[in-house]
Amino acid sequence: MDNLRDYITTIETGKRPAGGAKSSGVPSLSAEHMDKDGHLHFGSSKMKYVSEEYYKTLKTGKLRDGDVVIVKDGATTGKVAFIDEVPVDKACINEHCFILRANENLLNEYLFFYLFSPIGNARVLDSYKGATIGGIGKTFIDMPIRVPSLEKQKQIVSVLRKQRHIIALYNRQLESLDSLIKSRFVEMFGDININDKAWHCQPLGELCTIVRGGSPRPIESFLGGDVPWIKIGDATAGESIYIYSTKEHIIQDGVKKSRLIKAGSLIFANCGVSLGFARIITFDGCIHDGWLAMEDIDKKINKVFLLHSLNQMTDLFRETAPSGTQPNLNTAIMKSYQQIIPPLELQEKFIEFTDKTDKSKAVIQKSLDEAQLLFDSLMQEYFG
Repeated sequence: MDNLRDYITTIETGKRPAGGAKSSGVPSLSAEHMDKDGHLHFGSSKMKYVSEEYYKTLKTGKLRDGDVVIVKDGATTGKVAFIDEVPVDKACINEHCFILRANENLLNEYLFFYLFSPIGNARVLDSYKGATIGGIGKTFIDMPIRVPSLEKQKQIVSVLRKQRHIIALYNRQLESLDSLIKSRFVEMFGDININDKAWHCQPLGELCTIVRGGSPRPIESFLGGDVPWIKIGDATAGESIYIYSTKEHIIQDGVKKSRLIKAGSLIFANCGVSLGFARIITFDGCIHDGWLAMEDIDKKINKVFLLHSLNQMTDLFRETAPSGTQPNLNTAIMKSYQQIIPPLELQEKFIEFTDKTDKSKAVIQKSLDEAQLLFDSLMQEYFG
């Protein structure tokens, strides 16, 4: 095994300008612009910028084609991306990332795939230090790496690049179908932020029972039972609007300190980065205090329509949430929220459209799962 340090010619970070990011100028990228497949998105709606004048003063952190970018601190430490091509004249990273470049004996893209692999990522995180806002320093590159010949590296990169491209394609197809559902909703019901179609409205608290979850603490003392313990991770974005199972279960004593809700209830993430995330559960289970549950929903509103309606309002809910470290919606806010109530026939027509779209999504998801399984197997073969 070789030492990665011997192959790295550049490891540099960006800087934060006085006064923070700007609304226009030179793109300044970080973890929020990276997707789970290792791509860095310059056209993200969350894009931040630095001024042209500030960019000219930078001695480090300027992006170029073929760079490897890795997050150096915070919750996403170790997240990595490869810059196939910088689609703009100028771009940089902020102070939360490193740029890595290798010498002529190590392909940058091979380096990316190694750091993206489970073994490479684990070795990055071996150097993690700190508690609340920890991270890694430049010394993280002092790690073992198997560096084959350049010819072999090119072969490995070619195979993995193709498979990564296939995965990205399937993910884009799923995102397109999700966007299609949102577009159809607006087409049928208008902009419900302003209710421009003047639908009848009613406080959500009059249309259903809204309760907040509870968290037995420390949770580790209550795990291992037979009662489903519903977490955000059981309902990842891009999958079905239903939750069919949970990874963890709690004991009966934990139920007393939590909130047991019925099958068919709609649950809604009420805080943090997941605020506005909604799902329908298909079993009785317990929710923690990061969820609100909506039960006994009035028959004049379809629960699937309600779920999509709430999803349309995420930005408004974030603005409505009391300020603090993280946005947090309480039951009083949600009970007073004015929910539109279009004719039930129109709601059901929308549900018919979403059912057809979900069937298409299921086919694509199956292909994506198979492509991901092959990619994981190849990563294990090359780097495991």
